[in-house]
Amino acid sequence: MYSDSLFFFIRLQLRSIERAMDLTDNFTWEDLPTRDADTGHLTAAGWIPLIQMYAARAVVVIMVFHTVQSTIRIATKHETLVTAWYPFDWTVSPFYELVNISQVTISINLRRQISCLNSSHIINLTG
Repeated sequence: MYSDSLFFFIRLQLRSIERAMDLTDNFTWEDLPTRDADTGHLTAAGWIPLIQMYAARAVVVIMVFHTVQSTIRIATKHETLVTAWYPFDWTVSPFYELVNISQVTISINLRRQISCLNSSHIINLTG
């Protein structure tokens, strides 16, 4: 029911939505001043590079922490990276090692795919 009303709202407001989107074609943050002329404080355009830098650093810190924490947990508690059910006894060697290798490989591939999606989404928004 909600999707129907949203569809009709968008359908009725299509021209105004298209006009608003056309107004954004010529807009870029790079053209705006990064500091206020009167006070010298950062404007919204000035905060964007700082937020991007701190967000990238936060992601690196989180990933390093997660890697170290997971490695310590796997080595000391004989656990896997992700809690999952397997139809065999994975706690014995070589199954334990193979399960951990497969989970690490899947985790790395998922992170790559997510980062590719994020970067392509950002490129589409700015390009």
